[in-house]
Amino acid sequence: MKHLILPLALAVAASAVAEDEWVSVGANRTVAPAQPETLPPSSSSSVTPSATLAQPAAESDDGNDLLSELLFQVEQMQQEIAMLRSQVETQDKQLRTMKQEQRARYLDLDRRVASLVRQPAAQKPATDTPAVAATSQVPAADAYKAAMTLVREKKFVEANQAFADFVTHYPDDALAANAWYWNGEVYLVQSKLPEAEKAFAQVVEHHSDHQKAPDATYKLGVTLHKQGKTEQARSWLNKVIESYTGKADSTVRLAQSYLEKMPAGR
Repeated sequence: MKHLILPLALAVAASAVAEDEWVSVGANRTVAPAQPETLPPSSSSSVTPSATLAQPAAESDDGNDLLSELLFQVEQMQQEIAMLRSQVETQDKQLRTMKQEQRARYLDLDRRVASLVRQPAAQKPATDTPAVAATSQVPAADAYKAAMTLVREKKFVEANQAFADFVTHYPDDALAANAWYWNGEVYLVQSKLPEAEKAFAQVVEHHSDHQKAPDATYKLGVTLHKQGKTEQARSWLNKVIESYTGKADSTVRLAQSYLEKMPAGR
């Protein structure tokens, strides 16, 4: 029996030693440098180089789009500014033209009136205050010049009488329309509106082809408006625009301007 126990004890001891050596070897392996592990691909950690480069590229495209839009807006603003500048220049040119025409018109009028004053003394009436003779012996031109001299001297009452005498004695003369027109202007200066209306109406009704017809039509509208006859005034001012556009543009512009300044409904 002792012979059997001894060999069994030796066998158990040998088995225990072998087990200890295996554990020791396993422990040494755990502290050895670890081999790099291959991680399985996952949705959260799988970032490829192409995906990394795609983000800056997208940001670059957004920047280019913004720059293009800004450049387009700047170009639009430049075009609008150029268009506005062109409109301003056109209006400025029209305004200068209107001023030049108006100035030329009144300078011409002043020149003609001044020329009447600078007549030789022999052709003037003997009295200090020129007057239209009540006889047909006085030439029509001299009678008209004498009346215009009274206007120049601002002797309006005498001028009205001189023009009235002229159209009475020379109704068919070429200067009759001018006499009626200036008679109306002198009445208008004195605020004698009904008399001015009648004088301008004479030109409009009986001398419609005369060069003074556009001005007389315009002044008739103005005179009617000053008397509170608004609808009639609008009608005559519109007639100036309809009848004399392209023929007497300066007078047409005066009528348009007057219409624009007239209060609505009055």
